[in-house]
Amino acid sequence: MLAAVLVAGCHGVKQVVPTDTTDYSEAPDATEIQEPPTAPRRTYTVMNFTGEVEGLSVSGQLRIAQDSAMWLTVTKYIEVARGLATPDSVWLRSPLLGIDRGADYGDLRQRLHRHISYNDLQTLALADDAEERISQLARQLGFDATVRITRREQVPALTFPYNKPKQ
Repeated sequence: MLAAVLVAGCHGVKQVVPTDTTDYSEAPDATEIQEPPTAPRRTYTVMNFTGEVEGLSVSGQLRIAQDSAMWLTVTKYIEVARGLATPDSVWLRSPLLGIDRGADYGDLRQRLHRHISYNDLQTLALADDAEERISQLARQLGFDATVRITRREQVPALTFPYNKPKQ
């Protein structure tokens, strides 16, 4: 009976012959394949801070990509303000305070009556005495503010591998 089941089961089996005629003899040797060059690893300087502006205590974070951009977030239970500084412009948004504007450094120079550039902002934020210098600048601009940097560290940027799609 077992022999009858085996013969009946094998009766419908067809032989499959591969039809791939690709010549693999010209394929490159595995030792010749090179990985694509990777971009240099970018790091960010992240500064967490607390401060007091006009008697209101706030906290926030400043992320700096060297010579590229600075992102600022200020919170007091919820996000109070968000800012972005690039080498050509500055943008500040605060729905709570009704602020949503951008300006280039020429406009800032006219409004603040002082020379200011992206490099000045970056140098100010990365200085060893940044707390004192930022607090002093805020007072010169008419704000009663004190800044304390609670943590400063270098973190790698998030990177995702990307392979160019084959055509």
